[in-house]
Amino acid sequence: MSMTLPGPGGLPVTFHILAMTRANDALMVRGEKSPGDEGWVLPNGTVPAGQCPILTARKTLTKATGYDRALTDVLAFTLTTDDRGAVNGVTYVLDGDVVPEVPPMEPNPSVGWVPLRELHEPPGLYQYAIIAAGRRRALPLLVDGDRPEAAFH
Repeated sequence: MSMTLPGPGGLPVTFHILAMTRANDALMVRGEKSPGDEGWVLPNGTVPAGQCPILTARKTLTKATGYDRALTDVLAFTLTTDDRGAVNGVTYVLDGDVVPEVPPMEPNPSVGWVPLRELHEPPGLYQYAIIAAGRRRALPLLVDGDRPEAAFH
């Protein structure tokens, strides 16, 4: 399948964040797994035009879960395409790090540390991110060829 890039106007950029414990529990939120199918998903969002993708992801993670991490590395990413093969978006999974154990947090039915074994048929992008995290193989997320200062604050 050949891919063509869209014209001016930009591509939608979406992100997911994979944070795990050493015992393979992943930080998850209640959300839409696919149209009409609700369940546990990685914290995620869309980067608004003109915004820093790292700072946007970090703010989203903190707001949705109360968990604050410096997010600077990508575990997996994919280009999404339409039926004609034209690229219509970019989605990536950021490394939310591995913590020794489940951190204490306020009870919230929409947020939890879920054992990976309970994720039946996770999307391929999640699977590749989990494998990359296990092997500690991440790439830096660069903006204009550098790591944005926002990544570390």
